[in-house]
This record gives sequence, C-alpha cells and structure tokens, in this order.
Amino acid sequence: MQIKLNPCKIYGNIYAPSSKSMLIRAFAAAVLCKDKTIIRSFTLCDDAEVALNIIKLLGAEVEIYKNEIQITGKIVNKITNLYCGESALCLRIFSPVAGFFSDNFEASGKNTLLNRNIGDLPQALNLLGMQCENKKYLPLRIKGKIRGGKIKIDAGDTSQTLSGLLTILPLCNESSVIDVENLHSKPYIDLTVNILEKFDIKIINKNYKSFFIEGNQTYNACTLNIEGDWSGASCLLVAAATGGNISVENLNAQSKQADVAILDVLRLCGANVMIEKNKITIAKKLLNAFEFDATDCPDLFPAIAALAANCKGVSIVKGALRLQNKESKRAEILKSEFAKLGIKIELKKDIMYIFGNSIGSARVCAHGDHRIAMALAAASVSASGNIIIENAECVAKSYPDFWKDFFAITN
Repeated sequence: MQIKLNPCKIYGNIYAPSSKSMLIRAFAAAVLCKDKTIIRSFTLCDDAEVALNIIKLLGAEVEIYKNEIQITGKIVNKITNLYCGESALCLRIFSPVAGFFSDNFEASGKNTLLNRNIGDLPQALNLLGMQCENKKYLPLRIKGKIRGGKIKIDAGDTSQTLSGLLTILPLCNESSVIDVENLHSKPYIDLTVNILEKFDIKIINKNYKSFFIEGNQTYNACTLNIEGDWSGASCLLVAAATGGNISVENLNAQSKQADVAILDVLRLCGANVMIEKNKITIAKKLLNAFEFDATDCPDLFPAIAALAANCKGVSIVKGALRLQNKESKRAEILKSEFAKLGIKIELKKDIMYIFGNSIGSARVCAHGDHRIAMALAAASVSASGNIIIENAECVAKSYPDFWKDFFAITN
C-alpha cells in the first residue's frame, strides 16, 4: 500500500490510541489471574491482537465489548507453538510465561521479527532451568519449565527480557534475584513494575542494578485503564510543531511511558507546548536545533528525525546504537529515506546528527517499520511537494487508525 501526501496545514483534535506497551503487559498479567480482569480504553493494534491470541491459547476466557475487554485467566493449556507475529515484546514477555506452564514449545513469528536478533532471551531462560537452542533468530525451540533463582543478565540490547522475567518469576516457588548490567530503557521497567503492582505483585528494584522477586505471589484481578500511546502520538505532535496546531487527548504527561520524553524534545527546539489534564496542545513556532539523549527512549528517533529536519541548524541525538535491533535497520533507513527528501543525517557511533533543511518531494519507503512510516508522514507536512510513502500499511503494528487520524487533521 502506498500513501500520497501533500504539504499541508495541521489543525484539529485527536484522541490518542492506547499504549500497546501497556496493553500487552496488562494482557500478560491478566492471564495469570484466576478471577476476571477488566481492561478499558484499549486499541487492538496488530501486536495487541497477537498478544490476545496468545492468552487465549494459554486458556484465558476473553470477552471483547465496545468499551472494555474482560479476561478470566484459567491457564490449563500447554502450548506447542508460541506465535508472536512481528512483536518482539510478545516474544520476550510470553516466552517466560509459556515456560511456566509448558515444557516443550516453539516460539515463532513472521516478517520483520524473523530478522531481529533474539538477543539475551535464550541465555536468560537457560539460567532459570529451561533449555533453549543457542540461536540468534526465530524459530526457537524451548524445553523445560522456568524456575526461580539468582541470575545475571545484560540488558544493553533490550529491557523486554527483564520485563518478561519480572512478570512470571513471582509465581515460582523460589524467590529470585536478577542482577542487571547495562540497563538503558529504565522507563519501560518502571512501566512493567507499575502494571504488576496493579495486580498486587511486588518487585523490589534496587537502583536498577538488582531486582528481588519474592516467590509464591498471587496475581489478583483488577480493573485497568490503558493510557494513550505517547509513541504513536509523537509524530502527530511533531506534525503540529512544524505545520499548525493540534490537541491530542488521552495523553498523561506524568506517564511512565518512555516516549513521554517527546515533550522535552519539543520544548528544547522551541515548540509551543501546552499541557492540560490528559490533553497536550502543540502549536507551530520557529524551531532551532537541539541536543537530546534518546538512549532510554529509542522509539522516538524517527519522530525526532522529522522534527530536527525542520529545525535551523544541526541537531545532535545520542542513543543511536539502540536502533540496531528494531523492525528495520532503523538508523540506516532513517538516513537513506530522509536523504531522498534532501535531509542529511550522519551516524557516528552512538550519535545521530540531523541537518535541518528544506524538505523536498520524493518517493520513500517505510521498510516495514511502523515508526518510520509515521515519521515520514510528519515530514510531509512542511515538504516542498508531494511525498509518496510505500509500505504505508505497516502502521497497523501499533496504530491501526494512524492514516485516518492524520488525514483528519490535515488541510
């Protein structure tokens, strides 16, 4: 699918979709409860649909209504295939969960996930009593059942494996200690711990260096409202900063989500930022280059690139090495696709340099990466001519109504 975008003015109001990071974590917790969990304010993007199918396979009873999802966790099923679609989060959250109940299964996926390095997942599971093939890519055969214990992991590549372990280890008979090296995405761990607390699970975080998880805890059902998604909203906010004025509702400025940091970036470059209760309004203003450390929020890089392209001067963004294992070779793709638009991006080790300039007309490609597709849409607002985005349908991974919302605020 390709989308043709014209330069435009941005105005109006948008209701942000729910955070898929929160929703998938909530699904994982809900399946571990015996009673009925009620989840409200949800958006079923592709990754969330995958997670929902996983908990159904595990035995959960799921009832979907217009305004809520009711999940009764009745895990009785041993699964043989943990199908994760294109969701690395589902892979790393549900592999440990499935390993608590099943002793022989295969984790699989499709498309972009097949090209993503599994990273530290097999090693972590092996340290906790399971037997995983020493592989870098899916499919992955996993045997044995997970148990508690004391382990050390390197979270330099991703914090998602740690989130998966924190989710299931409270149910093990033994208490656990996880010593962690090189943890970058601390906000995502805060998000995981915060959601687990809603289900009465206690995690002791010792300065992000060590986590103590008492065994034999019990998940208790709750009613949970899912926040709006800062990751998906970021490109809409950038579009407003470069082309008009919009308000995005359903956004919590005090959120534990890592990508709430887009507010800091917008302020740094001089955008007009107004915060009300659960509503963010961004207005166009003269924008200047900025420096920002995105190590803890690497998913913001595409939105930041679109923003910096419109800033006078050279913006410097740290954390580019965090982009090496995403849906695409994200740093290189940003460099090549924005080059087609006349925007120079340089990569030097962990630093991305973005040279502000006039954005030109071109045919570009999202390369299966939902965040790049949305960033290219944001860039089109101030372009000198039409921008055609190929592979535009990939936004459904996290934000299925993105194009509907984007066209609703363009003129």
